[in-house]
Amino acid sequence: MKKVFVSVGEISADTYASYIVNALKDRYQFLGITGPKLLKTGVKSISTIDDISVVGLIEVFSKYKKIKKVFKESVNAIADCDVVIVVDFPGFNIKLIKEAKKLRKKVIYFISPQIWAWGYNRIYDIVKNTDLLISILPFEEDYYRPFIDENFKFFYGGHPLIDIVKPKTDRESFEDILNIPKGRLLIGLLPGSRESEVKALLPVMFESAKLLNNAIENSFFLIPTTDNVLETVIEISSKYYKIPHKIVKSSDLDFPSYEVMKHSYFSVIASGTATLEASIIGNPFVLVYKVSPITFFIGKRLVKIPFLGLPNIIAGKQIVIELLQSDFNPLNIANIILEYIHNKELYQKTKDQLAEVKHKLGSEGALNRIVESIDNFLTES
Repeated sequence: MKKVFVSVGEISADTYASYIVNALKDRYQFLGITGPKLLKTGVKSISTIDDISVVGLIEVFSKYKKIKKVFKESVNAIADCDVVIVVDFPGFNIKLIKEAKKLRKKVIYFISPQIWAWGYNRIYDIVKNTDLLISILPFEEDYYRPFIDENFKFFYGGHPLIDIVKPKTDRESFEDILNIPKGRLLIGLLPGSRESEVKALLPVMFESAKLLNNAIENSFFLIPTTDNVLETVIEISSKYYKIPHKIVKSSDLDFPSYEVMKHSYFSVIASGTATLEASIIGNPFVLVYKVSPITFFIGKRLVKIPFLGLPNIIAGKQIVIELLQSDFNPLNIANIILEYIHNKELYQKTKDQLAEVKHKLGSEGALNRIVESIDNFLTES
């Protein structure tokens, strides 16, 4: 049985990778850096995403020693494996595939880093050290086509979120499961799955909830969370006990964020994969983002595209409002939500535009196509 090392650095990557491992674990032995879903599949974990996941260039320094230790342990583990599968997370994974190639291991890069947004030169390291790149965005082949040959293969099979993002509850069962009041105007607050994100974003979201609670009598706020940041979410939320809200945990529902985005009239969502998940679900939202001023200053000069959010990038125009840095404040959030509550035409227009983004992500069955491409590669390697 071939041994496969898998490396994920964030919750969304963990979700994608868990589907692949579940489909292939009877034929291959998996170990690596895991999130909660990969752990449930039975992958042997040498470390977890909590040890290496941060947002921002400056923020990484606080975890540098831990990240360095995990990297060294990963390289040692790869030496005993046949194939390495890395998922996005380029700051860590590009270095890892370089080491894997030195050890003459086969490499699959699943989900290309956003070379079209910033750091195009990374494409040379990716191509040189990758045997098979699996893309989930329809326009990325244009960037990789000049490099495709017998040593570097490219595969696009659609976006796996089309298969994954499928909320299961109706409104009545959702309210019953969570024991929340019937008929309230639900607003989702999604501060991300990293501790640094939650600490930076959730207090501001709650301050906007305070304004909205004063303006709208029947408002109720929902905060879906992942297990790794649950304690932080509880701690911050406890300071806003007067605001009617509910923390939605994985013990309540399989995919708390999907159910919250489905049943919320409007959501406030941290930049990341969740904004694409929300686009598939189809209810309007605002994208928010805040890092240290130095990180933002540097990032602003590296990024070559006008939008931060994937929904806007895929649409080729702004369909979702982006509140970044100082623009991310309670008053702006509250005013945007109130506008979407009172302007039904704007609300429907945004829903229609999000449906167009979903259409561009391709048809169902992407996960099966991706699993098949990986299985074929592993069989032939």
